[in-house]
Amino acid sequence: MMLDTTNWKKFRLGDLFRFEVGKISNKGEQLSDGTDCLYLGASKQNNSVQEKCFKDEKKLQKGNCILFICDGQGSVGYTNYINEDFIATTNIVAGYNSNLNPYVGLFLVTVFDLERLKYSYGRKWYKHLKNTVVKLPCKIDCSPDWQFMEDYIKQIVNEVKEKFRTSV
Repeated sequence: MMLDTTNWKKFRLGDLFRFEVGKISNKGEQLSDGTDCLYLGASKQNNSVQEKCFKDEKKLQKGNCILFICDGQGSVGYTNYINEDFIATTNIVAGYNSNLNPYVGLFLVTVFDLERLKYSYGRKWYKHLKNTVVKLPCKIDCSPDWQFMEDYIKQIVNEVKEKFRTSV
Protein backbone atom coordinates (compact mmCIF):
# COMPACT_ATOMS: atom_id res chain seq x y z
CA MET A 1 0.00 0.00 0.00
CA MET A 2 1.31 3.38 -0.96
CA LEU A 3 1.25 6.13 1.63
CA ASP A 4 0.70 9.74 0.65
CA THR A 5 3.11 11.64 2.90
CA THR A 6 2.66 15.07 1.31
CA ASN A 7 0.48 16.32 4.19
CA TRP A 8 2.56 14.83 6.96
CA LYS A 9 3.97 17.26 9.51
CA LYS A 10 7.37 17.41 11.19
CA PHE A 11 7.54 16.61 14.91
CA ARG A 12 10.43 16.72 17.38
CA LEU A 13 10.77 13.47 19.29
CA GLY A 14 11.17 15.48 22.50
CA ASP A 15 7.68 16.89 21.95
CA LEU A 16 6.16 13.45 21.40
CA PHE A 17 7.81 11.37 24.12
CA ARG A 18 8.84 11.31 27.75
CA PHE A 19 12.25 9.63 27.81
CA GLU A 20 13.77 7.26 30.35
CA VAL A 21 17.33 5.90 30.05
CA GLY A 22 18.02 2.22 30.80
CA LYS A 23 19.43 1.49 34.25
CA ILE A 24 22.17 -1.14 33.70
CA SER A 25 25.53 0.49 32.94
CA ASN A 26 27.49 -2.71 32.33
CA LYS A 27 26.77 -6.37 31.88
CA GLY A 28 28.46 -7.21 35.19
CA GLU A 29 25.59 -5.36 36.87
CA GLN A 30 23.09 -7.64 35.19
CA LEU A 31 20.70 -9.54 37.38
CA SER A 32 21.92 -13.11 36.67
CA ASP A 33 20.07 -15.54 34.47
CA GLY A 34 16.42 -15.92 35.31
CA THR A 35 13.05 -16.16 33.67
CA ASP A 36 11.11 -13.27 35.21
CA CYS A 37 12.03 -10.35 33.01
CA LEU A 38 13.50 -9.36 29.64
CA TYR A 39 17.01 -7.93 29.64
CA LEU A 40 17.43 -5.52 26.70
CA GLY A 41 20.60 -4.22 25.08
CA ALA A 42 21.73 -2.22 22.07
CA SER A 43 20.76 -4.64 19.33
CA LYS A 44 18.15 -4.52 16.59
CA GLN A 45 18.08 -8.32 16.54
CA ASN A 46 15.45 -10.09 18.63
CA ASN A 47 13.72 -6.78 19.41
CA SER A 48 16.77 -5.86 21.58
CA VAL A 49 16.23 -8.87 23.88
CA GLN A 50 19.61 -10.16 25.07
CA GLU A 51 18.30 -12.75 27.52
CA LYS A 52 15.96 -13.19 30.45
CA CYS A 53 16.92 -12.18 33.96
CA PHE A 54 15.49 -11.92 37.45
CA LYS A 55 13.19 -8.95 38.01
CA ASP A 56 14.62 -6.10 40.08
CA GLU A 57 11.91 -3.51 40.73
CA LYS A 58 14.53 -0.73 41.10
CA LYS A 59 15.81 -1.33 37.57
CA LEU A 60 12.52 -2.29 35.94
CA GLN A 61 11.06 -0.11 33.18
CA LYS A 62 7.49 -0.22 31.95
CA GLY A 63 6.67 -1.65 28.55
CA ASN A 64 4.45 -0.12 25.87
CA CYS A 65 7.25 2.11 24.66
CA ILE A 66 9.60 2.76 21.79
CA LEU A 67 13.20 1.70 22.44
CA PHE A 68 15.73 4.10 20.95
CA ILE A 69 19.16 2.47 20.57
CA CYS A 70 21.50 5.38 21.28
CA ASP A 71 24.87 3.65 21.50
CA GLY A 72 26.29 0.26 20.63
CA GLN A 73 27.91 -1.88 18.01
CA GLY A 74 26.21 -1.19 14.68
CA SER A 75 22.68 -0.65 15.99
CA VAL A 76 22.74 3.07 16.83
CA GLY A 77 19.71 4.78 15.34
CA TYR A 78 17.47 1.74 15.30
CA THR A 79 14.26 1.57 17.26
CA ASN A 80 12.05 -1.23 18.56
CA TYR A 81 8.61 -1.36 20.13
CA ILE A 82 8.29 -3.38 23.34
CA ASN A 83 5.01 -4.13 25.04
CA GLU A 84 6.15 -5.82 28.25
CA ASP A 85 8.15 -4.56 31.23
CA PHE A 86 11.94 -4.94 30.98
CA ILE A 87 15.38 -4.09 32.32
CA ALA A 88 17.70 -2.30 29.88
CA THR A 89 21.26 -1.14 29.46
CA THR A 90 22.08 2.57 29.48
CA ASN A 91 22.54 2.32 25.69
CA ILE A 92 18.76 2.28 25.39
CA VAL A 93 16.32 5.13 25.92
CA ALA A 94 12.65 4.25 26.32
CA GLY A 95 10.14 6.71 24.84
CA TYR A 96 6.68 6.86 26.40
CA ASN A 97 3.52 8.37 24.96
CA SER A 98 -0.04 7.66 26.12
CA ASN A 99 -1.12 7.04 22.50
CA LEU A 100 1.20 4.05 22.06
CA ASN A 101 -0.08 0.54 21.47
CA PRO A 102 1.43 -2.32 19.44
CA TYR A 103 -0.01 -1.02 16.15
CA VAL A 104 1.09 2.59 16.61
CA GLY A 105 4.45 1.28 17.85
CA LEU A 106 5.03 -0.72 14.67
CA PHE A 107 4.13 2.26 12.51
CA LEU A 108 6.48 4.57 14.43
CA VAL A 109 9.40 2.13 14.44
CA THR A 110 9.18 1.89 10.65
CA VAL A 111 9.28 5.68 10.31
CA PHE A 112 11.93 6.21 12.99
CA ASP A 113 14.30 3.64 11.51
CA LEU A 114 14.58 5.92 8.47
CA GLU A 115 16.61 8.23 10.76
CA ARG A 116 19.26 5.56 11.29
CA LEU A 117 21.57 6.77 8.53
CA LYS A 118 22.33 9.89 10.55
CA TYR A 119 23.76 7.77 13.35
CA SER A 120 25.61 5.00 11.54
CA TYR A 121 29.03 6.66 11.41
CA GLY A 122 30.04 6.75 15.05
CA ARG A 123 27.60 9.45 16.18
CA LYS A 124 25.70 8.81 19.39
CA TRP A 125 21.96 9.42 19.45
CA TYR A 126 21.72 10.54 23.11
CA LYS A 127 22.60 14.17 22.45
CA HIS A 128 20.31 14.45 19.43
CA LEU A 129 17.34 12.29 20.43
CA LYS A 130 15.02 15.02 21.76
CA ASN A 131 15.71 17.26 18.76
CA THR A 132 15.40 14.54 16.10
CA VAL A 133 12.68 15.58 13.68
CA VAL A 134 10.44 13.02 11.98
CA LYS A 135 7.49 13.38 9.64
CA LEU A 136 4.24 11.78 10.76
CA PRO A 137 0.63 11.80 9.60
CA CYS A 138 -1.28 14.60 11.24
CA LYS A 139 -4.85 15.70 11.79
CA ILE A 140 -6.35 19.00 10.67
CA ASP A 141 -5.25 20.60 13.95
CA CYS A 142 -1.63 19.56 13.12
CA SER A 143 -1.42 17.03 15.97
CA PRO A 144 -0.17 13.50 15.23
CA ASP A 145 -2.88 11.27 13.78
CA TRP A 146 -2.44 8.30 16.10
CA GLN A 147 -5.67 6.68 14.89
CA PHE A 148 -4.48 6.72 11.26
CA MET A 149 -1.22 5.04 12.30
CA GLU A 150 -3.10 2.33 14.19
CA ASP A 151 -5.65 1.75 11.42
CA TYR A 152 -2.93 1.57 8.75
CA ILE A 153 -1.04 -1.22 10.54
CA LYS A 154 -4.28 -3.07 11.34
CA GLN A 155 -5.17 -2.97 7.64
CA ILE A 156 -1.79 -4.47 6.72
CA VAL A 157 -2.19 -7.19 9.36
CA ASN A 158 -5.66 -8.04 8.08
CA GLU A 159 -4.44 -8.19 4.47
CA VAL A 160 -1.59 -10.52 5.44
CA LYS A 161 -3.98 -12.75 7.41
CA GLU A 162 -6.36 -12.89 4.46
CA LYS A 163 -3.56 -13.67 2.02
CA PHE A 164 -2.30 -16.43 4.32
CA ARG A 165 -5.80 -17.84 4.76
CA THR A 166 -6.40 -18.04 1.01
CA SER A 167 -3.01 -19.57 0.26
CA VAL A 168 -3.33 -22.45 2.72
